[in-house]
Amino acid sequence: MTRIGLKARLAAAGAVALALAACDDRGSRVDVPEPAPLAELSAAEALPYAEPARVDYLEPARGYAWAERAYGLQRAVYDTPPDYGFDYGDVEPLAWVTEDDWVMYAEPWDDGYRYYYYEPGEDYPYFIRDDDYGYGYGDGGVLVAVFDAGGRYLPVDVVYQVAPLAGRYYVRGHDLRSAGRRAPRIRVTEQIWAQRAPQVIRTADPWLRAARDDRQWRAWRERDQDRELRRFEREASRRAERTRQWREQADRPEVAGLRVNQDQWRREAGNRQQQAERQRLQVDRQRAGERERWEQAQRDERHLAERVQAQRQRQAERQQVQQGEEQRRQRADRQHQQVEQQARRQRQAADQQRQHAERQQQQRAEQQQRRKQAEQQAQQQRQRADQQRQHAERQQRQQAEQQQRRQQADQQRQQAEHRQREQAQQQRQQAEQRQQAHQQRQRAEHQRPQPQRQQQAEARSAQQHGQPTAARGGGGGGGQGKGRGHDRKD
Repeated sequence: MTRIGLKARLAAAGAVALALAACDDRGSRVDVPEPAPLAELSAAEALPYAEPARVDYLEPARGYAWAERAYGLQRAVYDTPPDYGFDYGDVEPLAWVTEDDWVMYAEPWDDGYRYYYYEPGEDYPYFIRDDDYGYGYGDGGVLVAVFDAGGRYLPVDVVYQVAPLAGRYYVRGHDLRSAGRRAPRIRVTEQIWAQRAPQVIRTADPWLRAARDDRQWRAWRERDQDRELRRFEREASRRAERTRQWREQADRPEVAGLRVNQDQWRREAGNRQQQAERQRLQVDRQRAGERERWEQAQRDERHLAERVQAQRQRQAERQQVQQGEEQRRQRADRQHQQVEQQARRQRQAADQQRQHAERQQQQRAEQQQRRKQAEQQAQQQRQRADQQRQHAERQQRQQAEQQQRRQQADQQRQQAEHRQREQAQQQRQQAEQRQQAHQQRQRAEHQRPQPQRQQQAEARSAQQHGQPTAARGGGGGGGQGKGRGHDRKD
């Protein structure tokens, strides 16, 4: 048997199973059972412990993208059997992988499947879905959005309530992805797919219907213009072509054995529809009973409200009378208080005016005192300035006088030095003249005759001893000198 023939038989098996179950993407709506209460979630008991998922709640305008990608991936691979299976403990998950490496795992759980959705190349899922809820994860496993089985966007308080279970699912999704990469891939035979297809379809249909039927989700998709779904159009076309080819081979002997299960699948689909109808009728009856009880409670509440209103009205009338008297008394008290308050305000105003006048008078006195002080300070400053100016002038005069005296002393010193130099010069000249005269006399003496030199020598000697000499003329000269000396003495 060739690999192409096997794939054809597997595809044909998937196509027949899906067609007989009448649960494709174009099927009629069947009400989704109400999700189990949060307190009764038992899925966590079968999973190892993990920390609760951290919550970073996104508004629907952003959070719907996570659910839309999961819906788009599941819708793209809906009509084809899985690409392979692998061992994971005591279960055998199924795997669908697109050409661009988007991955969806279906893990057997209870009597159905739990779905894990992975972006290309990622180790952790971006979305996980069980029978009750869909969980959207951001970076690092942060829980950003939660949807119920009907596609409704749940409020933030519910997100916090399911965070413990979401944390365990996220770790489980990582372990499952690691095992899917390590473990050998197992071919899903047509017999195995024939057995599992009804369960896969039954667990996939509610999510596909929810994406189509929820009004808010559809409105978001219209605003998004199918951007998330267009990611998977190529994969959907590729698998649709494979499905068409496989359906053309449906009459081959290799796939004839699948027809044996057609009646069984039809019965199962009818039973599921009848069960859903019974559940819907039961819910309708419960809602009708609740509606009747609610209406009776409303009537009882109205009767009670009427009695309470009548009693309150009587009490109000009595209170009005009491309030009238109390109001009159209060008005009198208020008038008395107003008179007292007015008198007190007048006294306070008079006190304030008096205090104001006193403060003004004190301020004027302080201002006058400050002016006087300022004037005194100004006068003192002027006096100090005058004294400083006078002192500076005296210093200048003293300095001028000292300089003048120094100049006079310098002039006198210079004059004295000049006179001394002149006297010294005159003395030198006189000495030179005397020397010259002496030399001339000596020369003259040498030139005179000997008798005359003797007479002169005697005359000098007599003159030195105070005796007259033969030369009277010299003595007369001396007498005249004495006469001039007497004149000066007289």
